[in-house]
Formats: sequence, structure tokens, C-alpha cells
Amino acid sequence: MIRKKHIPIITFTALAIVLIGIGSYYYYIYFGIPRCPVCGMMITPEMMENFIILNLKTNQRIYVCCPGCALRLVAVYPDLRIEMLDSWYGKAAPSIKIEIRNGTVASVMPESTRILLGGRITGSCAHNRIAINETSVKLLLERGWNPNNPLTVFKTSLPEGTPVPTIVMALPGLKERGVEYIPPSPLFLGSIIIIGILILIISIVLWRRIPSIMPSESTEVTKK
Repeated sequence: MIRKKHIPIITFTALAIVLIGIGSYYYYIYFGIPRCPVCGMMITPEMMENFIILNLKTNQRIYVCCPGCALRLVAVYPDLRIEMLDSWYGKAAPSIKIEIRNGTVASVMPESTRILLGGRITGSCAHNRIAINETSVKLLLERGWNPNNPLTVFKTSLPEGTPVPTIVMALPGLKERGVEYIPPSPLFLGSIIIIGILILIISIVLWRRIPSIMPSESTEVTKK
């Protein structure tokens, strides 16, 4: 039976469990799963397959969610090697290769590559695409995504009036937008977990210090 003196301890224990749970969950969500450093979107396996970006100064891979964010990275990383799959054909077509040096486009292969920036209209990365040629551009504008491409990242239609510039034309504007995502401080989330652990320890210590009445003692008191 719960006595009144146990209620505060039980309350503190529940609070500790909630703090530890919330802190751990958000720490995992923000730091245990890769996120796009540009917009903060969680990176999916399809994104990892579609966009392979290498920082040429550190040889470190950077994960992004869409071709628009890939070019916006140039604001922070001026030397990049970008390899992307065509948004319609996927692995059925050769990969698109872009080299960025000193913040400008050094090369694009193939030269027919176009970027579809529906995100300029909707404000969402889910409406950005990359196309290897005019046929892919036409199909993406008409249908938005290819149901036969198993690596499709976003299954959304593109808005009317979606801009379709070359990589050279698109880079200055995207680079100017830069990186917007600011993750929460890991120290803040870690402190929530630590506070929860401390409260839990205090609750356990207090629980042990409260004298309990044994059943035999309770029976004797009743008989008297």
C-alpha cells in the first residue's frame, strides 16, 4: 500500500524517468541519425544513395537531402565533389558529376544536366530534382517522380513554373541562401539526461531511508 510519505518520491521518480526518456529520444533524433546540414531534414537510405558529396579539403563525406541543398553547401565548403543520380532514371542512367572549386563550378558531367528547383516556389526540399537531360526534365515536370525508380527520394509532384536552370546558373543564388539549420546544443540535451539521472538517484536514496512497517509488526499493532 502506498503511504502519503511515498507519494513525493514516486512523483520525483516518474519525473526522472520522463526527463531521461525525453533527453535520450531527442539526443538520438538530432545526433544519432544523420541530418542535412543545410535544412536539418533527416537523411534516408535513398538520400545516401542519390547524393554522394565529398569535401575535397578533408576527404570527408557530407550527407544532404536534395540537389538544392547540395549546392547550398558551397557557402560553407567551397571545394566539393558532388555525384548525384538522375531523379527520374536513378541508377538506370550514368551518375551526374559536379566539381566545385573555390566556390564556383569547375565542371559538370554531362553538360546537359539541369536542376529543377521547385523548392523556390514551395519552400520545400521535397520539390527539388536533378535531371541528366531534357527528356528527364520533361518527365519530372509532368509527373514529379518515377514510380519505377526504387531510389526515388521524394514522391511529390512539382509546382507549376518550377525553374530549370543549369548548375552554373543555379549555384550563385543557392550559395547566397547558404546553410540555415542550427541543431540544438548537445550539452543542453545531455544536461536534461543528467538532471533526470540525479533526480532518480535522489529518489532511490530517499526511498531506502524511509522506515517501512513489516507485516508482522502491522499485525501486532492491530491485535493490541
